[in-house]
Amino acid sequence: MAVKDSELWQALINRGEEEARRELALKYLPLVKYIVGRLAVKPPPFLDQEDLIGYGIVGLLEAIDRYDPSRGVNFESFAALRIRGAVLDALRRAHWAPRTLIEKLKQVSSVYRRLEQEQGVEPRDEEVAAAAGLEIGELQDLLERGAQMALISLEEFLLNEEGEETVRRGEVTADPQSPEPEQRVEQEELRRALKQALGGLKERDRLILSLYYYEGLTLKEIGEVLGISESRVCQLHGRAILNLRRLLADYL
Repeated sequence: MAVKDSELWQALINRGEEEARRELALKYLPLVKYIVGRLAVKPPPFLDQEDLIGYGIVGLLEAIDRYDPSRGVNFESFAALRIRGAVLDALRRAHWAPRTLIEKLKQVSSVYRRLEQEQGVEPRDEEVAAAAGLEIGELQDLLERGAQMALISLEEFLLNEEGEETVRRGEVTADPQSPEPEQRVEQEELRRALKQALGGLKERDRLILSLYYYEGLTLKEIGEVLGISESRVCQLHGRAILNLRRLLADYL
């Protein structure tokens, strides 16, 4: 007869039983595999899918150790943040973004803003590439690399102008366990600014971000919904992130 989750949690909390911890980890291992499978980030050559799952398991174990059932918080939601965070932390350490890339992305973002203000409509990629002194292929590659950076750490990419690690996911994601009063204020301020910035995006940008971050679709699945290639979705995602970053700067 299977042991109930409540009994496993009780055994873990009351007696710190390693067997209960192991059983809970095995039970929620599919959650780790699901989260890793949904990340639209290509790992560097020295990391593979199994490595990412390993980092996710570390996050799962941390969640098991920190979870308090008496608070009434759903464990899967609680664990998902830590699993995803552990994997993205590993990818962040592996993907070092050179300052030249950050500067090019800032330049492209400025060009988008200038052309949109001058024309009153969203500029085409060809116009942006010409104004930025880039080939169209260079611009599209830049947008894809920017999308990869954002997927690895959306908050860091959006908030940090210099590309240095000054903002961490845990600092801008609500922790249902024990958020400090000052942290609560910062979280609410960020949510307010993000809501305003998202409201200022074009409909297509909002749709792509919503499908990926809220509906949980992969870039390939979004491409199937919109009838475009996965590569083009990645480029449009990068463009949407640049626009969101520009708008967010106006509200913070």
